[in-house]
Amino acid sequence: MTYAQIKASQKLHLVYEPGEGRTSQTLVPAGRLGLPLCGCLVPASGYRMTINVPLGHACQRCRRVLRSRRCKEASGGE
Repeated sequence: MTYAQIKASQKLHLVYEPGEGRTSQTLVPAGRLGLPLCGCLVPASGYRMTINVPLGHACQRCRRVLRSRRCKEASGGE
């Protein structure tokens, strides 16, 4: 999982990297990045940049979705 920015001066969204995904059917193909976890739309031109560190500007909705998914996995609910 990495952070990606859609436009300059916007928040960084959490996205799946190639080979990652929520299930084996939803794996991201090689050479691509997944959609943001918060469901934000990405233009056809793609992301502006990717980075591994949020630097304090991470999308709070993406972080909340990730936290929720991890809690569900830990409790065995999915």
